[in-house]
Amino acid sequence: MKGMSALALAIERKEWELAALYLLLGVSRAAAKLPPDAIHGLLEVLSAEGGEGLPSPGRGGSSRGRRR
Repeated sequence: MKGMSALALAIERKEWELAALYLLLGVSRAAAKLPPDAIHGLLEVLSAEGGEGLPSPGRGGSSRGRRR
């Protein structure tokens, strides 16, 4: 098990909540490196993938951050 990432170890041990937290942390760190206007596009992609995922401003979601 030497050299395994914390995420891989959590998955191997079937610690799903911990694995989800590691994934969330990774996505959060990656999103923090994006330019501000790219976040809207990221949310669009994520909400389209899950069908019922995060509401986007164009589909009845919050108007916060929406360009007018």
